[in-house]
Amino acid sequence: MLLGALAFGTGCADSIVRELAPENDPQVVNTPEQFGFIATELRNVNDKFTWTWPNSAPTASLLHNSFIHHGYGILIIHDAVGQMVDSTVLQWELETETLPGTPGDWTIELILASARGRAEFTLTPKP
Repeated sequence: MLLGALAFGTGCADSIVRELAPENDPQVVNTPEQFGFIATELRNVNDKFTWTWPNSAPTASLLHNSFIHHGYGILIIHDAVGQMVDSTVLQWELETETLPGTPGDWTIELILASARGRAEFTLTPKP
């Protein structure tokens, strides 16, 4: 019975729900020229982040370079007046751009749900 409990406990050890932590080496670049986020070694991460990014352009180029092999990450972007200009699942090697919006302070929201792998994206103003 003890052996069965040990095997069960070992099998569930990888299913612990986690928040983003220092071991994920999270890095944020938030300048008028670029917004970038990267976090690695995600293991069942469930978390939510919101940033304000000063975008002087009506659109932004968006480069996804995430590799989430389990769970997902959703990126939601609102322009300076609160209009949604992008809502995308984090992907691998995707280059796209946001819908046109109002320049100013844009809101970037990242939602991670049971995410395993790497989350990475970059936004740059596109006049």
